[in-house]
Amino acid sequence: MYLLACLHETASAQPDKLAVVNNGVALSYGRFWRLICACRDHLASRVPKEGLALIRASDRLEGWILVNALRSLGLDTAVIVAADQLPLLESLGPAVFITLATEPAGFAPKRVPHLRLLAPSTLPIDETQPLPPMPQPEHAGAHVLLTSGTTGRYKAVKSEGSGTESDVARRRASYVDLGEDFRQLGPDSVVSVLDLGLWTAAGNSWPRFAWCSGGAALFQATSQLAGAFDWPALTHSVVTPWHLSKLAAAPEGALRHRPDVQLVVVSGAVTPWLARQTMQRLSSRMLINLSSTEAGGWARTAVRSEEDLRWYRLDPKATVEVIDDAGNPLPDGELGRVRVKLRPNRATGYLADPENTATFFGDGWFYPGDLGVLDGKGRLALHGRTTDVINIGGDKHAVGPWEAAIQEKLGCEGVCILAGHGPGEAEQLHVFIESSRTITRKALDDALRSTLRGFPEAQAHRIDALPRTELGKLRRVELARRLFEAGAPAAES
Repeated sequence: MYLLACLHETASAQPDKLAVVNNGVALSYGRFWRLICACRDHLASRVPKEGLALIRASDRLEGWILVNALRSLGLDTAVIVAADQLPLLESLGPAVFITLATEPAGFAPKRVPHLRLLAPSTLPIDETQPLPPMPQPEHAGAHVLLTSGTTGRYKAVKSEGSGTESDVARRRASYVDLGEDFRQLGPDSVVSVLDLGLWTAAGNSWPRFAWCSGGAALFQATSQLAGAFDWPALTHSVVTPWHLSKLAAAPEGALRHRPDVQLVVVSGAVTPWLARQTMQRLSSRMLINLSSTEAGGWARTAVRSEEDLRWYRLDPKATVEVIDDAGNPLPDGELGRVRVKLRPNRATGYLADPENTATFFGDGWFYPGDLGVLDGKGRLALHGRTTDVINIGGDKHAVGPWEAAIQEKLGCEGVCILAGHGPGEAEQLHVFIESSRTITRKALDDALRSTLRGFPEAQAHRIDALPRTELGKLRRVELARRLFEAGAPAAES
């Protein structure tokens, strides 16, 4: 494991160097390494020699200690935080299920050995003794990542090629290519991933990238997102548009302006309103990545103007095409489906899911479900997703641009548009709005009228929180199941 080698190298050379900040508590490389080794010794005789170790750990530090320890013992690992993730991972036949005593009792896979542990960070270690040596496993296990449940169910990929020395070198080179548009990572970097979990690609890859660079990773609980930006040595923060919308909704004075911090936005586009709020209140250094769990990163934009929110510069080492429904590449300027050529050693399908594998993978390509246009100058603009299309009155409409426009006009945290029948109603558009700010009837009417031309009867509803994945993506299927119950309040207040 390249990550273990990097952790051991830094811990040996600079044991007191900062490695982790977990909800404001600092941990040195020396202590982090000793805890991983203590956890490894604690588990060596208690877990199988091979197979998948399924871990339930909501605390990021505890999860990382367990994952590193178990993978060094030769097991594959997967981290779970929610009951709706369990069916997929249960279908992979885990060899052991590990929970922490600090986790509430609840869901567990059936007929799988269950090991309940004290928090690994509390294991006794003797810091007066020599640093434990680098373990020499016969082989290191892989890590299983989950894609978000936007389609109604999670999908799993095994992350074997990512995290190798060559992969980290390729990743570092792709950011060096950005020059002054990106604050480069190094030994003094402190990279926040906020509350992103180990099952997400961003929550897994960016801490590894930081540690392999000799820097530190910072984790912050969902309830205290703004607190991450109080850490004085913070250099980078990985955020989603949902994170930014929550931070933008914070009261004046609640955010510390950090113009030196490099923001890296993953998991979606940023509206002009949200970009302006972020740059004014948080940091003007913003890079938006187009990436996926399956194919990695393949385009990005350094935001200096509103045009940069529309056009993404393709990674020169990636092959990206826009195709028609028959799979033929389209000329520049024409709208079609985006596909990305898979790099060597990337996943070629989903675990235990041939149906979705056939839909999203094929002939060495990954189809992320985006609609886009190439400009012939190495740039790509996205125009919603094929999965965000509604059919009403026999006509199909992509709702992504509508949702972005309404969110921009209202300055709210989120918008979701569905087509369907309420109790006793004809089919119509339903616009669900998540906002911590007051929305007047006039503002709402103006936003809907100017955006949803041709749908004068669209119904607007206010909702406290749209159902989302951990990366902040809308769970449309879940929303469709529950949003037509009686009592959805009106959007204005």
